[in-house]
Parts: sequence; structure tokens; C-alpha cells
Amino acid sequence: MTATDKSSTRGHAALRWLVAAVFLAAAGASGAFSGLMNKAGLLYLILGTVAAGLMGFSGREIATAFRQAAGQVGRAESLGKSAYFWEAAARNAWILGALGSALNFTIALGTPSEGIGETSSRMIQSFIVTLYGLVLAVVCLVPAMRLAGKAEKARLKGVARPATEDTRPSPVTGRTLTPDRIIGYVLFAAVLVLTIFFLVGGQPQGGPLPIGKVLLHGPAILIVLGGSIALALFMGAGAGARAWTLGFAMTGFIGLLMGLIQALFGFAHRNIAEIAAACAFIISASSLSLLGLVAVAAPLEDREVMDGRRDGPGALSRLFWIVFPLLTFIFLILTFIMVVTPMVKPGG
Repeated sequence: MTATDKSSTRGHAALRWLVAAVFLAAAGASGAFSGLMNKAGLLYLILGTVAAGLMGFSGREIATAFRQAAGQVGRAESLGKSAYFWEAAARNAWILGALGSALNFTIALGTPSEGIGETSSRMIQSFIVTLYGLVLAVVCLVPAMRLAGKAEKARLKGVARPATEDTRPSPVTGRTLTPDRIIGYVLFAAVLVLTIFFLVGGQPQGGPLPIGKVLLHGPAILIVLGGSIALALFMGAGAGARAWTLGFAMTGFIGLLMGLIQALFGFAHRNIAEIAAACAFIISASSLSLLGLVAVAAPLEDREVMDGRRDGPGALSRLFWIVFPLLTFIFLILTFIMVVTPMVKPGG
């Protein structure tokens, strides 16, 4: 690549960022999206995505992915791994967006309010975090697709390894718990705790569904965690991390259906307590499943890919990563409808 080509590439990149900045500034100044601001949710999503990246990738792999996204040349294998990092970042943002909505939803239900209108407004605000996750996922998919295209071209042309590329082997091999991953898990736990603390804001939990009753819902914990562990044991070591992805996604889906069926029976019986228990079941099952996917299953699959033990994540894993957060969002909407629908107890 000549100096002129490099200058042209930088110029096009600067122009793209300038247009994007102008668009965002105009959108913000218009005030049309003023109701879509959730500062705690946005901070949670950004820091959570960073933490999730550290749980599955080494610092060197992340740095290489950023450099190659900025235009650094690399061989096909390196470009492919960098493309996968950005794909994983998009996946993490999408899953964390749905998880953030579930957590916000839980806190909205657990906080006392002056009426159904205020509670409804808080629940609607929680859905914004999923929107943030989707936007960030799209942003991360742009470098993923570009690097994947470059990797394919490099394979076809048989491009030699550039002299400037770091040829040292990655220090992360196998399932070693490295400092990067420890930092990622610590940061991820801190982000969750601080987000919940910030959203609660010292307010007493006396709403229709206290946060402890939802997040520590015994039946949901037994189905999601117990079912995932049992499924991973039955599938054996040969399935690798994919067993955990399948386990958390399928048990979460089972929990969602069980909660929905329980809620329908509650409406049929006109039993408010039964409906409340079903809502807690749905929120708890979805939250635990999303947490298992982003904090356990996905990092393990990432390490398998980056260590060369697998060419890439399985088709079913990709499907679950896309579909289950969407199902969570849909079921949260159904839960919202169940909460705001007035229920009249039968007379007599």
C-alpha cells in the first residue's frame, strides 16, 4: 500500500466518522429522542460489553482487533480472529441489552410507586436498554464484516504475513484463568452490582414484586442452573462449550413457557398472586439464562475459537445468541401487559 493509498484510506475513515458525528449531534439537538435516554443503562451496557470482551479474549487479541479494524494489515488467520472478536462484541452487546432490560424491569416492579402509571413508565424505560444493545451490536458488526471480507480475500490471494505483525504465540491457551479474564469477571460483577445499586437508589423495595423475590426465584434457579448443568453432563466433554450455550438457552426457553402457562392459568382463575408468581418466574428465568450465556457459555466458546480448538461457534450457538434475547424482550412485553391489565376478583 502506497503513501497515497494510506492517506486516501485515512481520509475516507475520517469522513465516515465526521458524517456519523454530525448525524448524532443533529439527532440529539432535535430533542426527538429525549425520552430514550437511560444513563445508567447506557453506562452498564458499555462497561458490561468491555468486561464481557475481557472474559473471552486476551488483551493482546483485543488490541490486535482494534488495530486491524483501524486498517492494520494482517494475515488471513489473524484477520479472521479479529473479525470474530467484533462479532462476539456485537453478540455480548445484544445479550447484555436484554439482560439490562430484565434487571431494570425487576427494579421497576420492586420499587413502590404512587400508581400504575408511574410503574408503567419505569417498566417502559427499561426496554430502552435493549435498544442500546441493538445499536451497539450493529456498530460492532461493521468492523466484523469488513475484517471477515479482508480475511477471505487474504485466503484467496495467499497474502504473506506482514513483517510488522506480532508473530509471538498468544499466551492464552486452553482454559487457563488469565489476569485478563479475572479482570473481566471482576469488572462484570462490579458493573452488575453498581447498576442495581444505582437504579434502586436507596429506595425501599415494597412494590408488587420485590427484587429479591424475582432474582432469587427458587423454581427458576432450579430449572435454569440445574437443567444447564445436567444437560452439559449428559452431552459430555466432546460437545465443549456448546453444551453450556444449549443448556442455558433451552432451559431458559422452558422457563419462559412455564411462566407464561402459569400466568394464563392465573388469568383464568382470576388469581392475582398466581399471576405475580408467573411474572417473577419469567423475569428470573430469562435473567439467569442471559447471565449464563454471556458470563459462562459465550466466553468458553470464544476461547475455543481463539485457541484454534474450533473453527468457529456452532450454527445453533449463533441462533441461540440472536433468538433468546429477542424472546426475552417479547416475554418482558407480555409481562408488562399482564402487570398493567386490571384484574377484578370474582364476587362471592
